[in-house]
Amino acid sequence: MTRGEDTRERILHGAEEVVLRDGVAHLTLEAAAIEAGISKGGILYHFPTRAALVAAMVERLSSRFDEDLEREGAGSGRPGAFTRAYLEASFGPSSDDHASRERRLGAAVIAGVASDPELLEPLRERFAAWQHALTADGISPASASLMRLAADGLWFAELFSLAPLDEHLRSAVHAELLAHLGSCLDQRTSPGAPKAGDKPRSARQVGDKGRS
Repeated sequence: MTRGEDTRERILHGAEEVVLRDGVAHLTLEAAAIEAGISKGGILYHFPTRAALVAAMVERLSSRFDEDLEREGAGSGRPGAFTRAYLEASFGPSSDDHASRERRLGAAVIAGVASDPELLEPLRERFAAWQHALTADGISPASASLMRLAADGLWFAELFSLAPLDEHLRSAVHAELLAHLGSCLDQRTSPGAPKAGDKPRSARQVGDKGRS
C-alpha cells in the first residue's frame, strides 16, 4: 500500500468512526480529517467534497461484500457457485461485532445518501454486476434472482431493523434457500430438465406435449 493509499484508508476509517459515533448528519470533511489525524488540506487532496467522501464510503461497503463473495468461492466457475456465494455472504454471522458494525455503518451511510441519487450510483452499478453474474450462473435466472432478492431482503431488514429474523428462523430461511439451490442444480442433471435461460412453458403447452 502506497503512502497515498494509506492516507485514503485512514480518512475513510475516520469518516466511518464519525458516522458510527455521531451519525451521518455530522459527517463533514473537517470532522473526518480530525478523526483521521490529518490536515484539512490533506483530506481535500483525496476527497474535494463531502459527496466524494460519502460516495467512497458506499463504494467501500460494496467492495467488502465483493471480498466476501470471493472468499465464498463466487469465482470458481461451477454452476450455482456465484448464487451459493451470494447466499453465504449475505447470511454470514449476524451477531458478531464486525457484522454489527457493518450493519450500523451501512444503515447510516445509505440513509444519508438516499436523498442524493448520484451518491448511490456506485452501489447501483455493483448490484447490476451481481445480478448479471447470477443470471449467468448456470441455473434458472428466475431462481437465482429469487434467491438474490431473498438475501437482499434479509440485508435490508437487518440494516434498518425492519422486523429482523431471530437466529433460529434466520438459519431456517438460509437452509431453505440452500435447499432450493440444490434442487436447481439437481434439475440441471435430470433428463429433459429445462436449461438456464429457457422460457417457462404454459400449462397448456405442457398438456399439448403430453398428448402428442
